[in-house]
Amino acid sequence: MQNAPIISLEEMMTESELFQSIYPDLIGEIDRVEHVRGKLNDFQLMRAVSYAKNGLGVLSYERRQNINAIFEVFSEIYRQEGRESAHQWASDTLGCEVPVLQVDELNELSNVVPVDASEDASEYVSNDARARLEELSSMIQEKEADLLQLYREYYQLQNHTDKDES
Repeated sequence: MQNAPIISLEEMMTESELFQSIYPDLIGEIDRVEHVRGKLNDFQLMRAVSYAKNGLGVLSYERRQNINAIFEVFSEIYRQEGRESAHQWASDTLGCEVPVLQVDELNELSNVVPVDASEDASEYVSNDARARLEELSSMIQEKEADLLQLYREYYQLQNHTDKDES
């Protein structure tokens, strides 16, 4: 078993600055999904983290490991205690701040109405669209559960093969 490397204060400051640069993307994605579906499940959280990591660019192995550890702690706090606690941890520990959308702005984003549609047509389309949205939402939840199970099996097998190679 290898001992985890100790990182210097300078390295931690560098990693926290890097995390701060992508934190708005992470929170933005979490806000977007929470606004539609509520608290993120493991798969949705993993996708939000992946979305935020897209802004990182190319990093060395050690820096990637450090950033992944930060994301892992954030994700664990989010899972156990919720978004507010995770945001508080990121703010206190790494100095992350992000402007918060006001409730009115979120409501405006979700209440977009077509301008040129008649009332009767928009009501019909709205009911039809709602039914289709519910159907798609149900299908997505089923696929997410299947994909999450596949991810778990993949990582278990990967960890098992890594141990066998050691």
